[in-house]
Amino acid sequence: MKTTIKKWGINGEGIAYYHRKPVFIPYALPQEEIEYHIVKETRKYCMGEMDRLIVPSSRRRYPLCAKWQTCGGCALMHAQYKEQCKMKSQMVKEALRKYANYQGPILPIIKNPDPLGYRNMCKLPLQKVHGHWQSGMYAAHTHDFVAIDRCVVHEKEIELVRKKALEIFDQFHLENLLSLVLKSFDQKVQMILVTKNVTLPETCIAALSMIDSVVSIWQSIKTDDRIDIFGDTMIHLSGKERMEITLGPIHCQLLPRSFFQLNTKQALRLYQLVQEWTPNCHTLMEAFCGIGAMSLFVANKAKTIYGIEYNQDAIENAKINAQWNHCTHVSFICGDANEKLMTTNEPIDCLIVDPPRKGLEDMTSTILQKYIPTILYVSCNPSTLAKDLAILTKQYTIQNVQPLDMFSQTPLVETVVYLERKTK
Repeated sequence: MKTTIKKWGINGEGIAYYHRKPVFIPYALPQEEIEYHIVKETRKYCMGEMDRLIVPSSRRRYPLCAKWQTCGGCALMHAQYKEQCKMKSQMVKEALRKYANYQGPILPIIKNPDPLGYRNMCKLPLQKVHGHWQSGMYAAHTHDFVAIDRCVVHEKEIELVRKKALEIFDQFHLENLLSLVLKSFDQKVQMILVTKNVTLPETCIAALSMIDSVVSIWQSIKTDDRIDIFGDTMIHLSGKERMEITLGPIHCQLLPRSFFQLNTKQALRLYQLVQEWTPNCHTLMEAFCGIGAMSLFVANKAKTIYGIEYNQDAIENAKINAQWNHCTHVSFICGDANEKLMTTNEPIDCLIVDPPRKGLEDMTSTILQKYIPTILYVSCNPSTLAKDLAILTKQYTIQNVQPLDMFSQTPLVETVVYLERKTK
């Protein structure tokens, strides 16, 4: 069948229509004319596959990675960067209109200065291919291993360390390796080897520690089938226990399990934006605070700041980070953000939230019960953001919406929304 792609889908696919149903077609761009066939049809939508590109978009480009389709990690690599930013802005606009009935202004997206080579972390499964260790990804929606020789979105240090580490795995005839995790900050790399219950040879550890840029090596022993890539046992093997990061005026550290934004330059711009928008106040709370970087960035905006995070390693980092940056008025609590907000009796003047992709969930009702004058909502998922805003706007007004391209070559987009409580 022939069709013309009408618009983008939220996962970077093109959308056409068949008998008034939307058809989601991967790797097709808006305004392209294609031939396709339907592979799945439900009552509300269809899934299609492109058979032939008849009239390409002027925004289509040749993908820089040969594995981009089989890997599935960079679903927008066939689109020019300008078109990617246009798609993400449109996605935020449509989500807020559809779910939150917001049709106000949205600021121009903050573009990524480095659309390639920006990613400071990788979590790659390992597998032997023809007797040699390879790192890669699992193809989308499958358990099919796709070996990847080079990733163009990884920082240079990560790629250099990854390749050298694979050579050393072969050299020492290692077995029972599961995944390789690398984190790169300020041209220094932390390596975490996820393995079955095995002891790694000291000579192998010494060889890995000699790789340029590697300053920290850990082993995570995984004996379960949980989704979490790490096992319960973490063993420090060599070098520094914690990674250190400089973000503008603040200095932070991370333990292996602690999360940090995957794009360091754009993370700094995000924190600067939040700092610019945060009003001067007495008491500020940050929910889902991670290692505390955002709380420390806004330290001069409030007399008292509380950060809440469920990850114990992250809270341990956050407390030390507060000491490092001489922020004695900033404290961090390990626990459930919704529960902590619900039980606090202290008036909160400003709330910053940066939840996971599933959004705030029950926390929206707790927020509405508290008289919090301002909220800054940082989101990586426009759909859950908009659904939460539909609830919050019963008592709040959206003042600013700022999209930010944190994850170039992918359909993911970061958004910051500034809300003010309506006057009674």
